[in-house]
Amino acid sequence: MIDNTKNNHDEGTYFQIKGPKRIEVKLKGSRFIASAEKVVNEDEAAAFIDSISKEFHDATHNCYAWRIGAGKRIRYRYADNGEPSGTAGLPIFRVIEGRNFSNIIIVVTRYFGGIKLGTGGLIRAYSKAAMDVLKECEVEKTYPIEIAKFKTSFEFVSLVHNIISSFKANLVDSTYSDQPIFKIEIRASKFKEFKTKLKDATNGQVEFLDF
Repeated sequence: MIDNTKNNHDEGTYFQIKGPKRIEVKLKGSRFIASAEKVVNEDEAAAFIDSISKEFHDATHNCYAWRIGAGKRIRYRYADNGEPSGTAGLPIFRVIEGRNFSNIIIVVTRYFGGIKLGTGGLIRAYSKAAMDVLKECEVEKTYPIEIAKFKTSFEFVSLVHNIISSFKANLVDSTYSDQPIFKIEIRASKFKEFKTKLKDATNGQVEFLDF
């Protein structure tokens, strides 16, 4: 099993699936059943692996790979589940990564058919199963989001709203008590520019908050 955190400085778009999908590939008597699902955290990924393992409890192997997150920090994991090292989980992961998918898990279940496929055959089979299930998925293009919370003075409220609108950010919440406080969602690649614009426009009278 491999578990890692990958730094990724590309803040461009990536792909994710909209919902579950399953396909089956047969090769020399073996059945490869690929199940894909959208997940947004490790708990969801673990739950999906557990559900597939229970559904196909009599299978020879339940191998998987998942990739979660985007932008500067991506988490991923893959496992061969008893297949020769590097012949199952890694090929599935390479399909996911190579096609720039995230927030996804693919579990490929194998029922052994009596004929050994060899290292190369296994890599091709698991790769094909992963590629085929992705082809059947409904896909959406998306991009990393930064969530920010900040406060400023009442005199800048209209200006702040204009800047939020100009950056096509989403105003999640706003409160007006002692000071106006805003919570926004903005495309990660635009966040640095947004902060600079906001500080310049308010003469530095803006404070970003932890939450």
